[in-house]
Amino acid sequence: MEQHAIPRQITSYEFKLIGFMTLKQFLYLVLFGPLGYIVSVIFPIPFLNIILGIAVGVLGIALAFLPINDRPLDIWIRNIWKRLNSPTQFTYHKHNQPITLLQNLYFVSDPHHVMAHIESQQMLASYLEKTKQTIQPNPQKKQVLQAFQNFQNPVPVQSIAAPPLMSSTPPLTATQVAQAYSSPVITAPQEEPVATTPSIQKEHKPFFIGTVKNGKRIPLPGILLYVKNNEGAPVRLLKTNQHGIFATFNPLPPGDYIFEIKDPKSSYLFDTMKITIQDVNIKSIEFYSKELM
Repeated sequence: MEQHAIPRQITSYEFKLIGFMTLKQFLYLVLFGPLGYIVSVIFPIPFLNIILGIAVGVLGIALAFLPINDRPLDIWIRNIWKRLNSPTQFTYHKHNQPITLLQNLYFVSDPHHVMAHIESQQMLASYLEKTKQTIQPNPQKKQVLQAFQNFQNPVPVQSIAAPPLMSSTPPLTATQVAQAYSSPVITAPQEEPVATTPSIQKEHKPFFIGTVKNGKRIPLPGILLYVKNNEGAPVRLLKTNQHGIFATFNPLPPGDYIFEIKDPKSSYLFDTMKITIQDVNIKSIEFYSKELM
């Protein structure tokens, strides 16, 4: 079988310009030979100067003709020097700009607000501005708004007109909700009224009502209220709505009751209070958390 030579790295190949030596090998011998003689002459201690001179000459021969793992000795010395002077620990410094998706973000300290994107808010506001005229009014919401308007500005039933649908209504307080429950609800006239169906008016007033807020006077939704009697047995379990309002419509016997308030998320702490409940409770009850203002 015919044999083929193994390809060699020709980019680092050094030609033999002087006999069997390359130019670099020849320079090592020319430099370290006279340098060893100079060291032996200059060094003042006898016999030791000869040893040092021979050592310098041998070093030149090793650099010229002693490879280790097919690498010259000078490359090994150079790599060892770089390794000893190079750092052993590196620190990453970030200099690039954040991606576009994470730009223009703002944060607020209120836990009831979340991180929002400014561009998304602008697009949402533009969309709502374009489509708000095409939104059909909700008949049930129209009836509730009509009832609230009738309570604040009492007018004859014949002249009551359904108020226009509001794009956003502010949250009601506990007192306003209690007053709204006590006022009669007047249904709006239908497009095709039925003559045999009379209008029905209902009066449904809560037995007692109240709100739960934090130290910054912000309503807290989803708070549980355990109403217990003097023996510690729970008689009511209430929960605040999205506006922080709680209410019960079933009456309780007059007396002192213990109100134990708990936050399912354990974000707020409340004191356990004893409150006197009467047959008629006009004033709303307000609870505040114990954190600092």
